[in-house]
Amino acid sequence: MERIAALLIAAFASTLAWTGPVDVAGVVTFARRPDPYFFMQTDAGEVWRIQGPREIIHVAAGDRVSVRGDVIEASYSQRIKAASVDVVGHAQEDIPRPARLGISELVRDPVADPTASNRYARLVEVEGVVRDVNRRQTFLQIIVGDSESSVLAVVPHRLEKQLPEDLKIGAKVRVTGLYVYTIVKDPYTRETTSMENPTVMTADSESLVILSRAPFWTPAKFLGLIAALVAAAVVVVFWVRSRERARADAVRRERLRLSHDLHDGFQQLLAGSMFRLEAAMNYLPEGADQAREQLEKVSDSLYHTQTGLRAALWSMTEESEGPQALSGLVKYAAGRLAHWAGKVHFTFSGEERRVSHKFSGELLMILQEAVGNALRHGAASDVRVRFSFRADALVVTVRDNGCGFDAASIDSGVGHLGLRSMRSRVRSLDGSLSLTSEPGHGTIVVVRIPYGARKK
Repeated sequence: MERIAALLIAAFASTLAWTGPVDVAGVVTFARRPDPYFFMQTDAGEVWRIQGPREIIHVAAGDRVSVRGDVIEASYSQRIKAASVDVVGHAQEDIPRPARLGISELVRDPVADPTASNRYARLVEVEGVVRDVNRRQTFLQIIVGDSESSVLAVVPHRLEKQLPEDLKIGAKVRVTGLYVYTIVKDPYTRETTSMENPTVMTADSESLVILSRAPFWTPAKFLGLIAALVAAAVVVVFWVRSRERARADAVRRERLRLSHDLHDGFQQLLAGSMFRLEAAMNYLPEGADQAREQLEKVSDSLYHTQTGLRAALWSMTEESEGPQALSGLVKYAAGRLAHWAGKVHFTFSGEERRVSHKFSGELLMILQEAVGNALRHGAASDVRVRFSFRADALVVTVRDNGCGFDAASIDSGVGHLGLRSMRSRVRSLDGSLSLTSEPGHGTIVVVRIPYGARKK
């Protein structure tokens, strides 16, 4: 953590030292109406994010501006809440030229890797292959990648406007815009741990250039043709493999259906909440800094939740089926939860049996609730999860060293929504749940689910 602290202190020492109003001047490098913010760079090379009431933000890229306002403390960017923004001239030639970078070089984590350049809020130009296109009300989300990494490009585009004909998965594109990312902090220690969500924001649709069309013969199509020819020639020999492939296709369709349901439901709900929250912050009166700070923290939490859900949806729709065994699936899911690292430990005993995806899905939800309660409410620093594969049932034991609680209080019917949710899921699988806890002595949750259970 000394390395991370040194990086942050070196980058923003001047910000943390200032108090009261400040004056900065420079050239606008990125502005996009009607956004109530813009980015500017001083003649000394410092980059600032200027935010304020929408009625005073009337600038364009290339404008030379003088800004007066208060510094907003941030862990990875210099920000000013503007009281006044004055345009004193225009110098298009003063806008820094975008740095031409490979995507793998651009997305190197400056928090984890001290040799990586911190390009936050700098203009960049990258080229890559389109991996996904997602339409929103006023913009496009385009995943652009190379052989190793990918970056999200956000391009203004009205929903009712037709997409460019050649903007398809597999096309090669060039994106020019402002590079931003999100800093991840440990929810308990508040220490900076890593960077995520590398994004290139473009000012207009012209900043996205299609360099070449998607090839007709993609690897997936070519392999599909070879597979069809081989299957036709040796159908008798490989009929068993054909059946296994059919089952895999059924699993893939089920995962795709589930991902669509989640996308149309929770993703849209989260997105709507974030937009409403941003709109609400614009109506806060002057001086409501504490309220704004709390609302920004809520907005950050919603953004991380939406990002985590999106990552889960992408993992559902990937060509790879992922881990098949329950033990592998549990470890895979736990690895995507950064705040479990170093605190949650797994052991497995007995001969593992294959279970249905519905069984494993419900079990993961139960496990997430049990471990989440231990970390969030019990403040546990060590959680031990044991999977015992017995002859007729799976027994999962979650033991923590947290503060514990009065187990008798769970029968009062007040609160304990998480426990009620776990019990409901366990009952839906014809299973049983027992809980042992007392103040100061941690908590033990034991879940027993028969293998033949069918979700009700």
